[in-house]
Amino acid sequence: MTVPLRRDARRPRPAPSRAGFFIGQAIVLDLVLAVGAVAAWPIYRSTAFIVAVTAGIVAGHVVAAVGTRWRWSGWWVALTALGAYVALGVLVAASGSLASPGAALRALVDVATAPVTGWKDLLTLDLPLGAYQATLAPTLLLFLAVTVTALSIAWRAKTAWMPAVAVALIPTAFGVVFGARTLAAPLLVGAVPLQPETLVGAAAVAAALVAVVWRTAHDRRRALRTAADATGMRRGPTARRRGTATRAATAAGMVVVATAAAAVWGPWALAGQPREVARAAVAPMLELERAPSPLADYRASFADDRYDQVLFTVAAPETIDRVRLATLPFYDGRTVRAIDPDAGPTDPATAFTRVPSSLGGDGTASVSVRMGAGAGIWVPTAGSLRAIAFDGTRATDLSDGFFHNAATGAAIELADPGLGEGDAYRLSVAPDGQAEPVASLTPARSGPSLPADVVPASLVEWIEAQDAGTGGAALGTLVERLRARGYLSHALQVPTGDTPSWLADLGGSGFQSSRAGHSADRIGTMFTQLLTREAEAPGRSDAELVAAVGDDEQFAVAAMLIADQLGFEARVVVGTRLTSAEDLPVCEDGSCRGGDLAAWIEVQDAAGRWVPVDATPQHDSFPSPDVQQRRDPENPTDVRRDEVDTVLPADASPSDGDLPDGQAPADETDLSAVWAAVRIGGVSLLAVIVLIGPLVTVLAVKAVRRRNRRRRGDVAERFTGGWEEYVDTAVDHGYPVPAHLTRQELASLFAGGADEAPGRRLAGWADRSVFDVSPPSAAESEELWRIVAAERTRFAGEKGFWARLGARLSLRSLLPRRRAARR
Repeated sequence: MTVPLRRDARRPRPAPSRAGFFIGQAIVLDLVLAVGAVAAWPIYRSTAFIVAVTAGIVAGHVVAAVGTRWRWSGWWVALTALGAYVALGVLVAASGSLASPGAALRALVDVATAPVTGWKDLLTLDLPLGAYQATLAPTLLLFLAVTVTALSIAWRAKTAWMPAVAVALIPTAFGVVFGARTLAAPLLVGAVPLQPETLVGAAAVAAALVAVVWRTAHDRRRALRTAADATGMRRGPTARRRGTATRAATAAGMVVVATAAAAVWGPWALAGQPREVARAAVAPMLELERAPSPLADYRASFADDRYDQVLFTVAAPETIDRVRLATLPFYDGRTVRAIDPDAGPTDPATAFTRVPSSLGGDGTASVSVRMGAGAGIWVPTAGSLRAIAFDGTRATDLSDGFFHNAATGAAIELADPGLGEGDAYRLSVAPDGQAEPVASLTPARSGPSLPADVVPASLVEWIEAQDAGTGGAALGTLVERLRARGYLSHALQVPTGDTPSWLADLGGSGFQSSRAGHSADRIGTMFTQLLTREAEAPGRSDAELVAAVGDDEQFAVAAMLIADQLGFEARVVVGTRLTSAEDLPVCEDGSCRGGDLAAWIEVQDAAGRWVPVDATPQHDSFPSPDVQQRRDPENPTDVRRDEVDTVLPADASPSDGDLPDGQAPADETDLSAVWAAVRIGGVSLLAVIVLIGPLVTVLAVKAVRRRNRRRRGDVAERFTGGWEEYVDTAVDHGYPVPAHLTRQELASLFAGGADEAPGRRLAGWADRSVFDVSPPSAAESEELWRIVAAERTRFAGEKGFWARLGARLSLRSLLPRRRAARR
């Protein structure tokens, strides 16, 4: 198409104001940043996030404008931006920083370390974060740095401005990478479902396209204006409007087509797919794998020295009847665990995550807990947790070390040291409500989920022998029958003439030896005893069929395996009861002692409800003796004492109880202090590397460049390298780089017009190395590099301390010579 031109005989029109360019460029980049803020909003969902983002963008505009106006180097712009971040971070990104001088100091430390350690909080805390502690500091730093970088590039660059748009898209990527693991619910526009993430992505593309089109149009208008001023030929207004309309229509059409395709295809393609974000691959360093299972340590609470020891005190409303310590959903035939042994602690379904100020939802009950002896890393909780607030001087440390599992309701404390006597906290919870009758539950599966090798064959045989049916009714019948035919015992043996506290509280009706542990072998032995007893006395009552001896450790696991065989999801819970309709241990006046510790199971039906089911065996009916009369053997064995050999018992399995006295493993060396020192040292070293690493890198690059130039194999190339080092040193110290001057002219410029300047000798040697038939000698090469070193000292002596430091860290000599000359 021929563009109509016309000669304009009028005086050339004045160029547009530079202020208009700066404002227009800032507006289109701010549009891209606004989309990034929308993408990051689900991470926080708080007005404090809006304040932090606004402060970061405004401060970024100010720093970029001042740096552009005064032509600051990149180092000065970065230092100014860092100072603005620290000043603003304490005010807008650290919650409660002005409450007291101590709080302000802690906030300053949190803001200063956020660029190094703050990203961990974003990945390990449950969303939304709100204004929790200093979690807004990384976001403030991100938007401030992105704004400064994007505007500095766009305002200063003549042609290479495209990276500014790419930098402005970083907040959008931040919202995706640090977002939730699951997609948001689709938005229905008529009958078409639109995924919010798709809309944000389309908006980011559209905003970036607007920024590119605006800058391209501006540069095109400037080029046409320059050509028109030189030739006097201008395009007509109709042609200008037609070209602009064509480009705008093309860009808008591309966005509309891309958005429509993504809106239709996106929800279908992403349905049921996990969202691969950084949160799904990062988990806190937990002590779960090293800490013993709370069920394996269950029996130790019934020793006389811990039986009456107060673990914690609870003040809760009547709607709360149980306190949870640990939830153990996984069984591997050896022990029940809190985490999947196959997936590990990073499994999103069971991962423990830090808790921000609130988990969302309404908490209708308030529970206060004061710790006594405690239960290791496990934190007493109740109901469905909504929020937690620690009291006392260690509140901040305990809050940082608190991790919660939303799927199971369990919580742990990893602060060093952990929860100790006197520590207190308040829980806002939603009570679990009235438990459904077990008989009304419906299984979600038609068969078991556990592999057959971890389920004792005697348990399966016992279930089949009971002929109890299926579903919740069968589960209720089997668990009650198991409890009625079991007998409660917490010890393998008791000292002669000494009645333990737990046996005295049971009335001292009689002691039965009970082996600890809940491995498949231990559970299988119980059901073998039950089957044997039923075979010996068929048709008898439950009181006459008592044969299995154990406590909650074994019976809770047995009930869990029974529920799994019937198709129910089941898990073991270790905790205490505040009230009970049965004759079971409860925390009197809210004081939960070691003897009050209990274990039960929770069963989930097809509707997703979790229902607690007690599994504690009875202690009124003593195990029945054999009813069969046994005759003496017809062929008695003559035992000869002289030939008797002592047969030692097999080594005990660690999962089946404690080792005998004298065989306990040696105490492991406590390396907690060493690991703490290593961790602190590692974080400090990382902070130093992040802050000083770029500076050291620049110095190292220049030193390596100077060394390579001086040690070139060819003598002539050493002279050329010496001249290049001389020019680069001058450039770093602020001298201009004229693109078309000879070496002698450059030497005169750098020498300030002195006739006998050493730079002239350097220029002469450099010319000889290039043009002379016989290049200079190696001795002259050494003299040249001595002069270069002396000139470096002269250049530095002309400057003050900060100017010398800036010259050493300057990037001007590292830029391509063409760009340096233009600057």
